[in-house]
Amino acid sequence: MTRLTLLFAALLLGCGTAGPTSYPDLGGSTDVPLGSMGQVVTTLGGVKLGADFIDVGASATMTKNEGGLATFKVVADLSKDARLKKWNDLIPASAKDASGKLDAEVKFRVTSEGIQDFFNKDKKQHTLVKYGAQVGESWPLTKSDGVTITRKVVARSDQDDFPYGFFNIKTLTVEQDSRIPGIKKFVYRANHRFGIVYVEVVAEDGSTLSLYPSASKT
Repeated sequence: MTRLTLLFAALLLGCGTAGPTSYPDLGGSTDVPLGSMGQVVTTLGGVKLGADFIDVGASATMTKNEGGLATFKVVADLSKDARLKKWNDLIPASAKDASGKLDAEVKFRVTSEGIQDFFNKDKKQHTLVKYGAQVGESWPLTKSDGVTITRKVVARSDQDDFPYGFFNIKTLTVEQDSRIPGIKKFVYRANHRFGIVYVEVVAEDGSTLSLYPSASKT
């Protein structure tokens, strides 16, 4: 979780701060670099709206790690640019401070095998990525209201073809269907060493908001 990417998508899905005490379906060691205490996470302070970089002063810091259950505090100000209004409006008020800035805590289960979150209404653990998964593998979750959320592996690279900082890496691409009005889907790319390295939120009108470690202002 070396970037802010997943944290913002988490807040669009609904800020989940609680989670179960057992994790039978992920496995792996919790002693991983992604779970380092005090780690400061940033994406150059901003997001990309289509092709445009917008600085929102984004940052996140891991504040706690209890046996692989990692808590991050994330802050950003999406109200500073009118182009982000519709995205800012999707973030629940409970995840904002008195001035309307994003200020919240989110939790993830982080192990050497993958990442889980708790962003559904029931705060159930839901696998976001398993690094060893193959194309076609999926992780459905049925909520108490009977609605099912599905995350599915749609691509897996066999060569270092995804730019990450100053080098390229292999990635696994996961798509998630959306139950949020106005949002069509979420796209995640992950790497076994660096965790989630890219998140894209696709709106029903075709516009996109992405968080990407190599985003720049040029």
